[in-house]
Amino acid sequence: MAFFVLHFTFFMLLSSILTSASCLSAYLVSRRRLFLLAAIGFCFYFFDIAWVFQDSFVSAGRPWRLDTVYLTVRSAATVVSGVGFISSFWLLVCDYLAVKSRPVKAVPCGIFLVVSILSLFFPPTTGLGRFAFYTTRAVFLFWILIYSAIRYLRTASTEERTRMRRGIRIYLVAWLLGISVVVEDAFYFLDPNAGGILMELRAVAPERNYSENALMICCMAAACKSAFKALSLRFDNPPTKATEPQEAFAAEHLPHFGRRFHLSPRELDVLSLVIAGKDNQNIASELQLSPSTVKVHMHNILKKTGCSDRRKLIQEFWKET
Repeated sequence: MAFFVLHFTFFMLLSSILTSASCLSAYLVSRRRLFLLAAIGFCFYFFDIAWVFQDSFVSAGRPWRLDTVYLTVRSAATVVSGVGFISSFWLLVCDYLAVKSRPVKAVPCGIFLVVSILSLFFPPTTGLGRFAFYTTRAVFLFWILIYSAIRYLRTASTEERTRMRRGIRIYLVAWLLGISVVVEDAFYFLDPNAGGILMELRAVAPERNYSENALMICCMAAACKSAFKALSLRFDNPPTKATEPQEAFAAEHLPHFGRRFHLSPRELDVLSLVIAGKDNQNIASELQLSPSTVKVHMHNILKKTGCSDRRKLIQEFWKET
């Protein structure tokens, strides 16, 4: 049992940080705030999972391991990670639903923080205290789902409803697994006679809820799918009007790209302007060449790099750099 739980925890840690990195990458190329919020949320969830190891590193074998003060401090760390990832996902949903009101965004996060802190005043060594602490997360999840349903029902736009219906699968899964989270915690924390393989697994890792893990795996899959789609679109349609950082980056890597494909200095000059989004006429004017000469250079560049057109050439350059 312990062997399985350990490797499952490693899997969750790896999955959450890889999902966070994928969403961050998607944000950097798309600048969609939704991806940034997802990256922050999954990063917080990584730490939320990692806290299960704190007893082994901090208090293993020490008499104060079950001390009320220590358990409260340990729970406070979980509050930080819990508020971090739950609030990030709430803000993500608000961004997806195009919520503009700042109070609507901030007040639920503040309430969740206050309720999480108040739940620490329950004796943390009791099952009721632990159940109250973790159930606040499920309550916030239900609030997110109910609010999303209200927004859907109040939306008059057919197009907006169609867009929102695209997330119906993850919405239904969130309801199902959210209820399972509460049921699992109730059995584990409130029923001293609970048994079965699930309870044995929870006994090995009492702070992890496997229904919550299943829900997060579904969210990770959805987030990675969206992130990979954004990255794929960026690859298929690389930037043609470079920003200053992109221009500096391109200038740094042009010599390496030129050596690889044996481009002449003049061909590199032409390529740098192609990367910057210039057409043949502008390239000819800037380099003081005739349009026919630029066409010859472009033909040679495409032939040497094996690209069929400008778009493929730009794509090849950004892929290689």
